[in-house]
Amino acid sequence: MRITVRFQDGAIEEFDTNTLTTDSALGRTNALTDLRVVFDDGLWVEASWYRVVDSEGAGMPLAQRSAGCRLHVLSEEEVALVRSIELDGRLQWLRVGADLCDVVRLDETADLFYEADEPSRSMAGRAVWLHDYLRGVLASELSGPDEEQLTCAMLGMTEASYEYLSGVAANVYSEDF
Repeated sequence: MRITVRFQDGAIEEFDTNTLTTDSALGRTNALTDLRVVFDDGLWVEASWYRVVDSEGAGMPLAQRSAGCRLHVLSEEEVALVRSIELDGRLQWLRVGADLCDVVRLDETADLFYEADEPSRSMAGRAVWLHDYLRGVLASELSGPDEEQLTCAMLGMTEASYEYLSGVAANVYSEDF
């Protein structure tokens, strides 16, 4: 996996985990490497591997999952300076206002509900349309004190990010040209 981090100052940092899939990753015979990317006090990559063990009498050797290690890729301070993060060339997180937005979650939710004939051509317009649509369709599931937070989470963003994005969309799609 290739992790490309673009910072707000224009710097780019790239992390490459491909060497973790060699025959001797982490010092063992390795058939498969399992990578999990998580935000928890910064950005971490949790690497586990499937160690091939000799299984006498069996037709095929067995590869059992072995706990690996946690790689601290970015500290919380560094995450605050990030503009975007790509995983294998696909945009995963993008700074929207003060927070990072999970672009893949927004895309997946949009794929479930977004109508192709809707005119919004930007991420901002799509997110606002989807937010309003979800609030209408899922009104009973999204009711209560956390309804806005739950709706925004379905879009892969915080309330602050949505507020920023909806303000941008209001300016872009205003009919007072």
